Amino acid sequence: MNKLFHYFLCPSSRFVRIVLYEKKVDFDLFIENFSDPSESYLLKNPGGFFPTLNTSFNENVVGSLVIVEYLQNLMLPPKLMIRENENEIRRLLFWFETNFKNEVIIPLLKEKVFKRFEKNSIPSSQLIRNARLNLKYHMQYFNFIIKDNDFFVDDNLSYVDLFYGASLTVLDYIDELNFFDFEKLKNLYSIVKSRPSFKKILADRIVGLNPHSDYLKLDY
Repeated sequence: MNKLFHYFLCPSSRFVRIVLYEKKVDFDLFIENFSDPSESYLLKNPGGFFPTLNTSFNENVVGSLVIVEYLQNLMLPPKLMIRENENEIRRLLFWFETNFKNEVIIPLLKEKVFKRFEKNSIPSSQLIRNARLNLKYHMQYFNFIIKDNDFFVDDNLSYVDLFYGASLTVLDYIDELNFFDFEKLKNLYSIVKSRPSFKKILADRIVGLNPHSDYLKLDY
């Protein structure tokens, strides 16, 4: 049986879970401490980041982008890597994995979630403001990219749309989601969030931190 080691509010972990659900790959789920992974996890991935897929062959596939390539090689439906747009899809996946996550999501998680459970830790209002400004910049960029397409890359669902949806569910959970009047991006989030593959993700709950009251709403 495949095993996925993850953290509930890690966007990369949510993305891989969604992809596995889309491709109907069976797996067991194991949660790890985001800031202090166990020694057994570090033996699988010395970098300590998430997620890591331990395959049924006991091979460790580390990181969301590498896991995507691993699943691509298995040739499992649905087709989420459109051949004529492979370079753009991979470029945008890297954007979500690095730029968007590190400039928006991780700072907000550290200040609004992790510090809640640390003694004598006070959230930095400046860092929160910076992350919100970064969010606006990224949403402007996403709005530019999507143009008149139905999805990020032409009119077909791809890995990018799923990573977009996975990332926004984290912001949604901590009540930091803002579309800045970009209707196309708002509609796309509603579309991907409504997919069956998101159902278990949306059911996740963090002990001591419940999502805001409209979190499960699909129509924005």
